[in-house]
Amino acid sequence: MSTTTSKVLTGCGIGCLLAIVLIVGFGWMGYRWARLAADAVESVGQTEARLEERFGPVRGFRPPVDGRIPADRLEAFLMVRESLTAQRTELEEAIAGLTPGEGESGMTGGLRAARAGAQMAPRALGFSRARNESMLSADMGFGEYTWIYWLTYDAWLGNPADASTLHDVMAERSTSDGSIQFHFGGGMEPERIAWRLRRDVTAMLRNLDEDLAADSDLSGLKELVKAELQELEADPARIPWEDGLPEEFAVGLEPYRTRLEATYSPATNPFELLELD
Repeated sequence: MSTTTSKVLTGCGIGCLLAIVLIVGFGWMGYRWARLAADAVESVGQTEARLEERFGPVRGFRPPVDGRIPADRLEAFLMVRESLTAQRTELEEAIAGLTPGEGESGMTGGLRAARAGAQMAPRALGFSRARNESMLSADMGFGEYTWIYWLTYDAWLGNPADASTLHDVMAERSTSDGSIQFHFGGGMEPERIAWRLRRDVTAMLRNLDEDLAADSDLSGLKELVKAELQELEADPARIPWEDGLPEEFAVGLEPYRTRLEATYSPATNPFELLELD
């Protein structure tokens, strides 16, 4: 039973310490929990397949040749973000529930954390499914969504690509006296989160570089993109424009600052661009 559950969680990029599974229980309760998780994984996978069939792979996205996000596409992105408020809040609450409680006994704190840990997988999968369905409704592919997410939240607003309240909580638990510890794998590590974003956005910048090569009127933008690609090639740990987004790419963003800030969460950041591989 524990092996089946572990495979389900790892498949969606979420791996929990076996202690959580043991507390959830063997027998019928454990079987039902794993069955629901497996069904949720299948549902998320189906919506991902529909997105790729309709819009192509993430790294195939070709950004606007002038570097700007058109207002209607930014509105579509924010429609998706705002539609996920309830799911984002639920996931934030599960993550907050893992935080060691001051003055709690080992047993009380362990049970509370175990309940929160058991909620992580279904809530993360529910979040992913709702995100995919909302993107389909907004006529937006995962590539465009990733591009706008990176450009607005990370490059423009300056949030770290690997921001993760979850891993901060895990680090706190590792130094506490709690009897239950949590470990997440399957690509959920901060360095893997940053690596995936770097890989995907770099591929999109190469697509943009190709498109700019045929446009003599955008020589300044062409130089910016080439220079950033050279920086990325020289520094394998660099996130595209981690030291600040050029003004040419930030045109039109300022009126949306409040809505963008309101829809960003360092707690859910590790799950925001997660796909089932």
